[in-house]
Amino acid sequence: MHATRRIVHPAVRRGRGARWLAAASASAALAASLLTAAPAFAASNGYLALGDSYATGQAIGGAKGADPACLQSPASYPSQIAADFGLALTDNTCSGAVLDDVFSTSSAGRPPQAGAPADSIGLITLSMGGNDLGFRSVLTNCLAVSATGPITDGAASCREKHTSGGVDDIVQKLTNEVTPKFEATLAKLRTTYPKARILVVGYLPLMPDAAHTPAGGCFQKLTLQGAIFPFVTTDLEWMHSVQRTVDVQFQQAAENTGAEYLSQLTTAADHTVCSASGQPYIGSLELRGLSGATPQSFHPNAAGLKATGQAVAAALQPRDAFQGIRGQLAPLGGDQYQLQIIVPRSLTSVPDVAATKNGEYLGTVKGSEYYYLYQRTGAATRTYYNTITVTPGDQVELRVHQNGTRQVLTPLPDSFQGVTGQLVHTGGTSSVLEIWVPINTLYTTPGVTARNNGHYLSHVAGEHAWYLSLSSVPGYRVYRQAVTVNPGDVVTLDVGGTGEKQTLN
Repeated sequence: MHATRRIVHPAVRRGRGARWLAAASASAALAASLLTAAPAFAASNGYLALGDSYATGQAIGGAKGADPACLQSPASYPSQIAADFGLALTDNTCSGAVLDDVFSTSSAGRPPQAGAPADSIGLITLSMGGNDLGFRSVLTNCLAVSATGPITDGAASCREKHTSGGVDDIVQKLTNEVTPKFEATLAKLRTTYPKARILVVGYLPLMPDAAHTPAGGCFQKLTLQGAIFPFVTTDLEWMHSVQRTVDVQFQQAAENTGAEYLSQLTTAADHTVCSASGQPYIGSLELRGLSGATPQSFHPNAAGLKATGQAVAAALQPRDAFQGIRGQLAPLGGDQYQLQIIVPRSLTSVPDVAATKNGEYLGTVKGSEYYYLYQRTGAATRTYYNTITVTPGDQVELRVHQNGTRQVLTPLPDSFQGVTGQLVHTGGTSSVLEIWVPINTLYTTPGVTARNNGHYLSHVAGEHAWYLSLSSVPGYRVYRQAVTVNPGDVVTLDVGGTGEKQTLN
């Protein structure tokens, strides 16, 4: 349903805008000097970690926790995040966990992972679903005799083994069984923990795509001792495509339930077991005689645990002020633009965000109230808007009253097809570059490149990104990169071949 209304708070008058802004700016400056850059969770600092072996760390560096069989590592990303942000961790991750274990007693008799009281939890992370799909059995049943096949059961390749009548039975199981259960689990988490921030942490890539596969592949023959890689070379791209489908479907499930999603397929593309040049983040298949594979086989190694922890920290950190709120200037013709402040509906507490042009007050969103703006409500976002005039040299900003963090908004050229960039200033010369891609209206992302003073920083094209981490908020894929912006620097986005740019500062 479309709702439009306008609220003018009696304490806010157009003639008083400059004085109000000056007072707000002074308060923001004071707050900025007192506040540390901590993520915005619910009132509680409780952190509930849910997941399988990719979250436990498979006891790398030793085992922790009350149940040694869960193989929780002190180097796991939940442990890193709790330490980095000073959170009270309830680590219920367990090796071998399936989605049913989140709210039901496990087959081993362990209590439900999501058993913490709702009012004690401000953050939830979830890494799960691979065991429901059968990742491990797919790998162990696809061991090959040579790089060109066949696999050990006589099929020419693993892809052939799992394809019948042109239908991939792994993807069919994912679509028909696993993803619906995954989405239902997220939906129940949302209702059980209505005030918690929920972040789904996607799996590190196991196998490379074609662009990151070394010439000749990585085949190592099957033996009963040591690290091996006995896979048909042409199966590598197929396995990667299956995992990408998992990533896409799980991300959409997160979008549908108001959770966030962190994908690692792009940022760790050259860190698979079969890596063309980068350091592997995943351990090789390692057999110990007839006892089978080690627990660390095809799981994150020490470097992978560290990289995942850093990616999760980066996904959490940029929300310390805006909490996923973003602004943009949509062209209406000539020098007329629609100022838009876009708020995820999943936010339970909206910070005080003010819009200004050249320092003059334009409007505010504060909690459930808004001033000098109209509102329309979508499935995943609320958009607060008004028409403003923007001429060359004007600077339009959003600023969080609580700590002075700001976004600089620039007019949106048509060639960007709704893709927008912004710099979130985090202090001093440090900023986070963000490229926001709408996923509900845009099916092919144009080639968008970020530059600082004309020097390449990163870019997004189609489903791929370079030098950017990927996460999501409802309705968008968000690509982020930590950057240094010195006085006088000019950070831009440009669409290849058009000459059109967004200037972000």
